Amino acid sequence: MVGLLTRRLLRDWKQISRHYQHIRDKNSILFHLKPQDSNLHVWHLVINQPLKHAELYLRLFVGSEEEPSIILRCLTPNNRFPVNRNISLTHLNYLLIDYGFFALLQRIWKLFFEHAETLSAVHEQESRFCFAWNRIVCRDFKLNFPELVGCLAPGDYEMIKDHSKRIGQSTHQTRKVGSNTTVDNGSTDESYNESNLIACDDSFARGANPFSKRRWSGNVESDDFEVASTLKRARK
Repeated sequence: MVGLLTRRLLRDWKQISRHYQHIRDKNSILFHLKPQDSNLHVWHLVINQPLKHAELYLRLFVGSEEEPSIILRCLTPNNRFPVNRNISLTHLNYLLIDYGFFALLQRIWKLFFEHAETLSAVHEQESRFCFAWNRIVCRDFKLNFPELVGCLAPGDYEMIKDHSKRIGQSTHQTRKVGSNTTVDNGSTDESYNESNLIACDDSFARGANPFSKRRWSGNVESDDFEVASTLKRARK
């Protein structure tokens, strides 16, 4: 059953997509957003800083109206949050409920790009790195945003390979660090709970990772059919 909040987010997504269709300069678009076909609680999001040509690939998990959890996961290395960690933004669920999807996207954009120190840290080399990382490492980026893929530059693969080696060595030394984080100027928000964070890694419905691309079997279940039908109607 597709909930009321999910239906509302799909309508907001449709309006945002229509708005950006009329923008000629695609480099000035701040958000690229798509729901995951197999799980409408998971959203693929690319945010851009046009002045610095910075591009970050993120995933959002948005719960139901009964439990409006919001979990962010960064898939592109950045100076704000660690990669592949669950970040609770549930304290911002009032933005979704009162103002809609666009207000939440604006707040997320500001988390990464509003502060001057963050912008000054984004130079040409880092912008190129993010561009290459999203297209080489993030398979789902190419699947969900083929219009953004473009062309890689010579040396991009070597740059990503060198970075991956450094990260691998660092990760080996920090395995014991916790993977769940809350964000609100360093304070802990009481509106989320452990099950909301686990929902990003476990089954929202049956135990599979909602951030993993689900494989469709020959037998389509009724819930899957409703999800596909709802998504198809929203895209019209």
